[in-house]
Amino acid sequence: MIRINLLSEKKKKKPAKAGTAAPRLQLEGLSGGRNLLLVVLLALGLALAGGWWWMLQREAQQWQRQLAAAEQELKRLAPVIKKGEEYEAHKALLARKIELITNLKKRQTVPVHILDKVSRSLPDYLWLDTMSAANNQISIGGKATTYNAVSNFYTNLTESGYFDNVTLGRTFEVPEGVSFSLTCTFVGESQADPGRQS
Repeated sequence: MIRINLLSEKKKKKPAKAGTAAPRLQLEGLSGGRNLLLVVLLALGLALAGGWWWMLQREAQQWQRQLAAAEQELKRLAPVIKKGEEYEAHKALLARKIELITNLKKRQTVPVHILDKVSRSLPDYLWLDTMSAANNQISIGGKATTYNAVSNFYTNLTESGYFDNVTLGRTFEVPEGVSFSLTCTFVGESQADPGRQS
């Protein structure tokens, strides 16, 4: 520590000679242990701060290198990512189509079974003009060459076990033979008598 003594001592004042004495500088305890310890601690603190700063700078540079490498890898993989997204979109589209087809197949089983069982019940010399089904209620219209063919069709539907409430509607003669209509309810294979096969 440096002190400047500007106070006059209690000694007798001597008249200052022109151009001689200026205030004195005193260095007190520069070689003292406390000051040396303080200087060492200060230097050590600066060294630690510098080392910490240097480590942070190295780590920041390393992260910047990794970021640059990741960005470069991302650019390189951009076409692959795009193909992957296209694949996922195509996969989702196919899944929707498969679900739609599955639902359609589930819904078409009843009409297919109805058509199959009606066609197996058709006798010779009889053909159908119209057929409609709603909630397993079936309305059929057609023509036959004889009343006997219409009667056989009615009997075949009744005995098949797949149709219930078979009701013969209006039957009348036409130039081709006989025109008829009938209604029935499709009971399905789960309710049909397994011993009966058409």
